[in-house]
Amino acid sequence: MGSCTGRHEPSDVSRVGPKSPFHNSLFGTPMHRAPATMNLDHRTESQTRRASALESALGPVMPFLTDDRVVEILLNADGAIWVEKAGEGLVRTAVRMFKGDSERMLRLVAAEMLVEIHAQKPSLSAKLPPPWAGRLQAAIPPIVDAPVFALRKPARGVISLDAYVERRIVSAAQRDALVAAVLAHDNILIGGGTGSGKTTFANALVGVMAEGDRLHIIEDTPEIQCAAPNRLQVLVQPGVHSWRDAIMAAMRFRPDRIVVGEVRDGSALELLKAWNTGHPGGVATIHANDTRAMLDRVCQLIEEVVHPAPRALVAQTIQVCAHIRRDPSHPAGRRLSGLDRVVGLCPDGSWNLERIA
Repeated sequence: MGSCTGRHEPSDVSRVGPKSPFHNSLFGTPMHRAPATMNLDHRTESQTRRASALESALGPVMPFLTDDRVVEILLNADGAIWVEKAGEGLVRTAVRMFKGDSERMLRLVAAEMLVEIHAQKPSLSAKLPPPWAGRLQAAIPPIVDAPVFALRKPARGVISLDAYVERRIVSAAQRDALVAAVLAHDNILIGGGTGSGKTTFANALVGVMAEGDRLHIIEDTPEIQCAAPNRLQVLVQPGVHSWRDAIMAAMRFRPDRIVVGEVRDGSALELLKAWNTGHPGGVATIHANDTRAMLDRVCQLIEEVVHPAPRALVAQTIQVCAHIRRDPSHPAGRRLSGLDRVVGLCPDGSWNLERIA
């Protein structure tokens, strides 16, 4: 039976114009061939120069980018570089970046993403181009004293659930329960704090999904690694294609499963609707302190668009909550701290959860 322990307070937790040479004649304007004199080599040379400039700008952090033990690189406003190594936590390095060097690096990354970072647009969320492909969050003055960034390196391949067992992050019983939940098309919510390994864990679950399923994956930065032959990966772009737009559109792409990199705004309601109307078996991640707080957080996000949140719909739609947390005392630096099945609601409206393993 589930546990009804009373209500918990919510956790705090290019436009192609009509004159374009590529305009299709089917839409009323003849398609023109590109001029024979178009210098494609020049474009390639320009890209090569930019890539070379970016590699040079990354020089101070390059040893950490190429060190497989390093999972995250942080620059503070004082110029100090901190890194997190797998299983070791954050340590301050002897490397420093001067303001001019870090600003140049960030502007080059922005240029690769065809965006800008400057005093009027001082925040940047981007992904380093190959071969590095790390997720970058950065800021420059005036919102900070000096350039800062957090650079999360992508996992070197998908870590299987068996590997999680070998590292004692999950138990064999928890692995078996998770595999059964995925194959039963349960909707699984993964929670944890920043840097706890939510996305890496989501990758392990995605790896269990049947090859015959069509996966529709929605993210703001591409981190979900999926080898399924029938998949569609969509990127959210603020001001162009929102989380809500992406989730609503997903249902028209004939998905078997919908995977969301992170639930973070009122689009949580659209996700529940999608999961609950013929597209079960999804996976999503969320920031929260424990399994109950994960469900509370979903309600908080839904209440950005409708109040009160439909708690019964949340309890009906999300079948499994898996919570992973950092644990400095653990050899792997993290562990699965909660794996609960959502049974429903208690009479007082609190979550009725049942520990799975």
